[in-house]
Amino acid sequence: MPTLAVRPALVQDEIFLYDLYAAVRGPEFALAPISATLKEQLIRTQFRAQMAAYTHMYPNSCCHVVLLDSELAGRLWVAPGDGELKLVDIAIHPRLQGKGIGTVVVQRVQQEAVQARLPIRSCVFRFNPGSLRFHQRLGFSIVREDQTHFYMEWRPVPLL
Repeated sequence: MPTLAVRPALVQDEIFLYDLYAAVRGPEFALAPISATLKEQLIRTQFRAQMAAYTHMYPNSCCHVVLLDSELAGRLWVAPGDGELKLVDIAIHPRLQGKGIGTVVVQRVQQEAVQARLPIRSCVFRFNPGSLRFHQRLGFSIVREDQTHFYMEWRPVPLL
């Protein structure tokens, strides 16, 4: 039986975190009419910008790595907020997607939310139908939307 764990990311995890970002987001740049070197520079710049933005926007949060049988498998970023948990980001390496890893990780966050009696809020890029289906399958509902994003929420079932 595989073992799934989550721990805070360490400095030495940055190479994996970049590789994960490139594996997940790289296809978006596949058709860009630029050289492979320029694509890599662009992806690296986007990765650094995302890490800096999340750190700035959610100062009390922590980037975590997801481990499957002690091997790096993904990233989880959850931020505590006023009256909520914010699911900032979850990414599982494409070679490991479809195995239920992301589902188990989010269900663990949902268990924490139940204990804390807090909703979980997340933002999904409108043009990422896989992420939208993933969130909806886990009980998240769209509470509002704009031209680029769906703003989603999951609420714990009230205890009787």
